[in-house]
Amino acid sequence: MLSIGDVQVYVSDFPKALRFWADGLRLRITERDVGEHAAFARLELGEDEPSVRLISADAAWEPGTRPPHGSRPTICFDITTDAFDETLIRLLEHGGQQAGEIETYSELRMVTVADPDGNTFDLIELPADPQ
Repeated sequence: MLSIGDVQVYVSDFPKALRFWADGLRLRITERDVGEHAAFARLELGEDEPSVRLISADAAWEPGTRPPHGSRPTICFDITTDAFDETLIRLLEHGGQQAGEIETYSELRMVTVADPDGNTFDLIELPADPQ
């Protein structure tokens, strides 16, 4: 099974972006963490729908500018699967490239994959269904 996961939006001005996404689209903030050097918020579109995650990194670009094309993601999304190894192999066999190592978070594996044009997404392993 494959599904589209969350959409991550990297922003330079976290409060301004949060107002836009939460108030402008009336998305519900379900998680927020604002630290000294970075900020994160999860905004829900609806029940059982992918969420929008706003991420303001420590080294965000200057407001009003954009990073050079391909130098860092500005919007990223997840593709989730319960067949992680098979899906990754198939993507690589069909012209994709693995960008970095496979990482494990909370017992889930994930890896960034680039399509033949260099567009990236995170492939994330869904937990096995307990039967």
